[in-house]
Parts: sequence; C-alpha cells; structure tokens
Amino acid sequence: MKIAAVMSAAIMGLAAAAVVAGAAFSMSPRPHEGAPPPSSDRHACFDPTFVEGFQSLSDNKLLITGAHDQLYELTLGGICMGLDTSFAIGIRSRNGMSQVCGPFDADIVFRDMGGMRHLQACPITQVRHLTGDEAAKYLAAPKRKTVKGNRNATG
Repeated sequence: MKIAAVMSAAIMGLAAAAVVAGAAFSMSPRPHEGAPPPSSDRHACFDPTFVEGFQSLSDNKLLITGAHDQLYELTLGGICMGLDTSFAIGIRSRNGMSQVCGPFDADIVFRDMGGMRHLQACPITQVRHLTGDEAAKYLAAPKRKTVKGNRNATG
C-alpha cells in the first residue's frame, strides 16, 4: 500500500510540474499576428555608445550616424518641440541594454537651442536601418551635428 501511495504522489508531482511548465511556455512572448519577420540585417540595432552624429528631420524623426557610417532613422513618440534646434542629444536606455533595436528601448534626451526648457525626453518608437541609395543621400550631405555629453543621461 505504501508503494502505491508513493507512486501516486510522484505521478501527481510530475503532473503538477508539467502543468507549470505548460503555463510558462504559453506565457512566453511570441510575435503577434501580422508582425514582421525577424530581421536578417546585422545592423538592425545600434549601440548608443558609438553614435557619432545626428540630424533632425522633423519634430518626430531623427537621423543618427552610428559606427562605420551606419545610418538609422528614429521615429519618436509625440512631437519633440525644440529637437530641430538642439545642439546635442543623449540616448537613455529604458531597459538597461546597450543595443537599441525597436520601440521603447530608449529615449532621446535634449534641450532646445536656447536651453531655457528643462531636459526633455522623447521615446524612440521605431528604429529603421538605412541602406543603399536611401543612406547615400544623407552620407553625401554636409557634416552632421555631433552627439555630446552623457549618452546615458538621466532625466
């Protein structure tokens, strides 16, 4: 009788472990329906440490130059008033990781030209690596502004 009880308890323990493992697997992040496939572009992400310059395209678009003249178009959340007149920007990680790959990985922090406003932050909502002709038109443009200051600034 004791062996049957021990075996029954062991089977119940294994069944409980299987249920917990199944629940953990079902909660794992999966791409949502209609999500683009993972990128095969090895430069799809950038490291803020190696950003060499930036150019404001509008109040919610920013072009940054990374290592080896890799260009990235960043779409920012909302309207970032004063970004176009800012002399310097910072890139503040939101998740502690050094790579910025996609939505909400980091914020752009800046002050407008007059420096009258407090430090402002705009979340990065999209990162797009520019290649080929799209990148060439910006690389041929006059020298871009440089990134200055602490790239991991706190607001």
